[in-house]
Amino acid sequence: MNIRIILTIVAFVCISLNVTAQETPYTWRVSQDETRYIYADTAYVRASPDTKQSPLDTLLLGQEVKALETTEKTLSLKRLDLPWVKVTYSKNGEEKSGYVWQGLLSFPQIRRGETKFIFGVERMVDTTVTYEDGNKAVQHQFVIKLKVAVADKLTASSQWKIPADESSGFSQTKVMSGLGLSNVQHIIVISFGGEACGIATEYYYHALTTDGRLMSLPSRMEVGDAGVYYHTESFVFPAEKNGRPDIITKETEEGEDTEKTDKQGNVIYKITRSSVGWIWDSNTGYKEIKK
Repeated sequence: MNIRIILTIVAFVCISLNVTAQETPYTWRVSQDETRYIYADTAYVRASPDTKQSPLDTLLLGQEVKALETTEKTLSLKRLDLPWVKVTYSKNGEEKSGYVWQGLLSFPQIRRGETKFIFGVERMVDTTVTYEDGNKAVQHQFVIKLKVAVADKLTASSQWKIPADESSGFSQTKVMSGLGLSNVQHIIVISFGGEACGIATEYYYHALTTDGRLMSLPSRMEVGDAGVYYHTESFVFPAEKNGRPDIITKETEEGEDTEKTDKQGNVIYKITRSSVGWIWDSNTGYKEIKK
């Protein structure tokens, strides 16, 4: 069965059973005492959670701030309705505090040495998407941007879009080695997913080259509903078991309930497997290997 049809059916059942769980997701919520980066190139610090007064201070990309509290009062900019965050920070050897609009803060911070990987939401937009059956629809989407800063100076960036719905309910990030890809020092993985059944988790991969460029890599996803269906995708990079020089391989496995069980009562799935590969070139990016 087509994966998109299955996802639609499963998601419909889940949403129908749990409507109250489908609130507007804010994957960038800030917890008390959590440290974040300034995501915007320039962020104003305010004496109170509003824009009525002149700024107390100006913070730049990559500045670390610590959250003290999040206000109930919100501000709508770039189609994002977000609260203010009271923060503390150190500047010129002095501890300061004030309010920063949450849209100017990054997702949870991550770094390797002097290199900071700063990502957040640029804005929300309407995008016309075309489905496999040819039908089109307008979808609300978040524009996500990943910035690389060395010594708090922007050196590279990349952006992409994700659905502005329950599939962006949470986010995780990790930074890996180049895993054998030529001229790659780090691979950055940013995932978005939801907690409800039938909601896919999408993993977005980027390569930071040895000369400081940020290049997109193939993405992968996984989704499932216990006892009904599952779809998993995994990558094999050159430095991993069964890896090949400068080849990225994606292995896909799908299991569909056959409505039968084994002697132990476990669901018997109809399993299908497939794979696709891309050849990597640090100058031009990745290109699918035609079979």
